[in-house]
Amino acid sequence: MAEADKPNLLQIYHINLNSTDLDRTVAFYELIGFRRSIDLSDPIGDLPTGFAEIGLARPLALPDDLAGRAVLMATGDDPRGTRLDIVEWSAPVQRGPARIGLAQPGVGRIALKVRDAAAIHAALVAAGHRPYSEPCRVVMAGQPFMVFCVEDPDGIVIEFMQFQRA
Repeated sequence: MAEADKPNLLQIYHINLNSTDLDRTVAFYELIGFRRSIDLSDPIGDLPTGFAEIGLARPLALPDDLAGRAVLMATGDDPRGTRLDIVEWSAPVQRGPARIGLAQPGVGRIALKVRDAAAIHAALVAAGHRPYSEPCRVVMAGQPFMVFCVEDPDGIVIEFMQFQRA
């Protein structure tokens, strides 16, 4: 395929999750199997690390004095794998309306494919989280899987899917 004929879109690089408490949110995602890939607060030599310093205000349509802490989290060792970009904003601080339900417009949930839904469910319950249900067997388009959902510390719904043989 000629270079001009190749699709411009390559992959999903990261999904941004805004957090009210970065440490608490990172701990939640570590509990379910993510690992820290990059702590964007850690200085690298004399390179700027602040969101305003690196020039993010304009492309994010945020004020010039924006500030916060962020961690990129990954699920494996693939350097091309999709990351979670978790940010705790200290400026601006914005709070929106609460989610009404999973059918409203916008991002409804993030689904994660897992090996053992029951083990993750047990770990979440032991850590004090409240899944919506136990892992339930569902068959969609002929494909059986175990599935359950839980909210992260800021109310983002995370769905766990363990695919099974038909």
